[in-house]
Amino acid sequence: MSASEAKAKAVREMFSGIAHRYDFLNHFLSLGIDITWRKNAVSKFKNPTDKKFLDIACGTADLTIALAEVGGPSTKITGADFSENMLAVGEEKIKKAGLDNMVSLEVGDALDLKFDSGLFDGVMCAFGVRNFSDLDRGLSEMARVTKSGGEVVILEFTQPTNSVIAAFYRFYFTRVLPFMGGLISGKKSAYEYLPDSVYKFPTPPELTLKLEAAGFTSVTFTPLTFGICGIHYGIKK
Repeated sequence: MSASEAKAKAVREMFSGIAHRYDFLNHFLSLGIDITWRKNAVSKFKNPTDKKFLDIACGTADLTIALAEVGGPSTKITGADFSENMLAVGEEKIKKAGLDNMVSLEVGDALDLKFDSGLFDGVMCAFGVRNFSDLDRGLSEMARVTKSGGEVVILEFTQPTNSVIAAFYRFYFTRVLPFMGGLISGKKSAYEYLPDSVYKFPTPPELTLKLEAAGFTSVTFTPLTFGICGIHYGIKK
């Protein structure tokens, strides 16, 4: 097993182990701000009506549902994730919201998407690209399945540039979050992984360059909530 495959396996097992508490902890640990972040992310799509979208690393389908709510009944969204446990939670939410006719979820590997090239009008990912075992390959796959002129939206954690905010952020991310996340989920290691993965992830300018190299143009970055996360947007060449 390669290092990339080993990382993917470890991340899949980690998320599968916290799937039952994932939504509650997301909302609790972000004080509910993550809901607004996702709404801001899907608002980047110029006109989602009557189009096809792919939500990569969709998890429990929060971003999928956020787009479905603004896209209308003619919008079709496919969610793909490599954790069946996370997808099972997402399926229940989709049924409860009455979105079965708009949304379908399936097991999928972000590095080897089983979709035709240029199939989707838009591709999106919330807090998932950070977990790709091969970021460049994952971004290339996102570009491949997006049609020419289609859009990409990535919502991801970043590091604040303001020194005061950055200090508070680091304390919360490395001390409070792992403790509370571990206490509630029983999987402290998953919430120790989160800050570690954020601090090792490319900065917004670096991710912009990678998106351009993957095949996207007019890439922009919009910081949210003092820069603790942000939205990358681009258009397929």
